[in-house]
Amino acid sequence: MKYKIWNGTDSLITPVGEVLTADQVKERYPASAVQGMKYIIGDAPISLGVFMEFSQTKEHYKTQYGLALTDNMTDQEVLDAIAYFEENPPVPDPTAEERMAAAMEFQNLLAL
Repeated sequence: MKYKIWNGTDSLITPVGEVLTADQVKERYPASAVQGMKYIIGDAPISLGVFMEFSQTKEHYKTQYGLALTDNMTDQEVLDAIAYFEENPPVPDPTAEERMAAAMEFQNLLAL
């Protein structure tokens, strides 16, 4: 598991090793104190390496990358799908230039 939802009470550790209590996190990032908002953190000792609002992150992955995230998925299923996508990105389709170069190479091979 790469990500988890911050429960709003745990202390978090920043990438520079600073330990922040939940109150310090809420003071530094006031939106994190808003009731009903969930935040994604890293599931590692350096937990504040990631601090993303859950619903916006979910929407970003759906619209930007076409990830199949549905409303009936649990929070953990969404986080697992995002982590899997990041670890196994789709292979991009070849560009028009790459296809033309391959066609020319094929023609050259046929000419031999």
